[in-house]
This record gives sequence, C-alpha cells and structure tokens, in this order.
Amino acid sequence: MRKYSVVLLFVCALLGGCGEDLMQREVNTDMPIVEGYLTEGTNGVSVKLYSMEVYLGDDYILSKPVGGLNLKINERELTESAVGTYSLTLGEDTLRAGQDYTLQFEYRGKTVKASTAIPPPVTGLKIEPEYVVRTSSGYFWDADTTQITLSWDNPDNGFYQIYVDASNTSSNAFDTNFRRRMMQPVQESSHTLSMMDFRSAGNYFIYVYRVNKEYVELYERVSSSDLANPVSFIDNALGIFTAMSVARVRFVVYE
Repeated sequence: MRKYSVVLLFVCALLGGCGEDLMQREVNTDMPIVEGYLTEGTNGVSVKLYSMEVYLGDDYILSKPVGGLNLKINERELTESAVGTYSLTLGEDTLRAGQDYTLQFEYRGKTVKASTAIPPPVTGLKIEPEYVVRTSSGYFWDADTTQITLSWDNPDNGFYQIYVDASNTSSNAFDTNFRRRMMQPVQESSHTLSMMDFRSAGNYFIYVYRVNKEYVELYERVSSSDLANPVSFIDNALGIFTAMSVARVRFVVYE
C-alpha cells in the first residue's frame, strides 16, 4: 500500500454490531469477518480475518484475529504476516484498473469466496485555491466565506469519497478524532469545502478515492446503524473485500 493509503475503520462496527436482535435473526456466528482493500497502482495485498463478536444479555463472545488459514487470491497463496493478517506481494507487477481479483479460503468446512474489480484511476484532481492566508489575531472562522473546491474527472458517474488528513497542521484546533475525516461517498465530480474544515494553520492532504458499489452499500448500511441486517458481498462471511483507486492534493493554510 502507498504510505498515504487509508485504513478504513467502519468495518470494525461489524465486529461489535451483532447484538441480540441480530442473534434472533439466526445469523451464523461461525462466519468470519473479512477486511480486504486493494488499491490501484500498488503491488501489495493485505487481508485481515476476525471472528464475530456477539453480545447476548450478559454474555460476550469477543472478536479476535483468525490465524492459521490458507488464503488465495487468483490462486496465489497469501502469507500470514501477523496473526489474522494475510499478505501477498506482487513484485514488479501492480494492481491495474479493470483487473478482477477473487479471494477464496476454507473456514469451518465452508468455502468463503469474494470477488472485486480494480476501478479506473482518479484523474484530473485539483483544488482551488491551493492555499489561503489568514491573520492570527481577530480571525473568525465562521465569518470567512472562502470556498475551497475539489474537482476531478467522473465521466461514468462513478462513486468517490473524500478523506481530509489534518495531522500535519500546527495547532490544537482539531481534536485527535477530527484530524482525519472521511466523508460520505458521492456520485459527483466536485465538492466544496469551507474554512470551517481547515481550522489550523499548516499542510492538509486531501485524498479522493474511487470506490466500488459494494463498498458504498456497506458504508451506507453501517452509517445508518442498521446492523441487524448486515449486508455482505462475500459467500459464507461478513465484511468487505473491495478495490479502490486514489489521488492526492495538498492544501495549505498560512498564518
């Protein structure tokens, strides 16, 4: 993965989302949770496996990594680099747009299988303006009407998601959780941000991801808190196995 690839955290909600209502729907708690993201242009693949966490009354079955399995992607074996984490290095080859990848392994007597396709690269990404200058005294964020516009190519009405990384800013205007913000996927070719999104001086890195429909549907389901009806595109498992592409721009707030 590129150093700026993001680890998407919403799958973790599945690990703690299987409560009494879900149990009453007779979901098979022997099913594993799969977390796998393939990024266009990279030469590495990583898949994580967890057991399901269940809460029923006062009893817990805690989630934990699942190790010791034989995972394959397009018939190439993955190596268990840590307990429950399986990796594959492609060497000089890279994950290319349009390629299909199928994950398969055996778990408790059943075949777990999922497929995804690498989406086209993110092209034409730009930000206007590329920087702003503000004074340190007498400055009111809510009074600043400056609009920052991200735009990119979207000829086929694909799904895109914006991720703002404020971890390189210089002040404490953001708390720890707010320094990295993932926005809801959209089928657009532009997005407008305000100065309220940039409340610290310093460098911001803004990533635009091209994501697949299966990712969007799982994201929307988890965001709605409707975990009693988990969606999955994986045979005999829950979670996500999907692919994406990404591009990055920098935005600077000078003080």
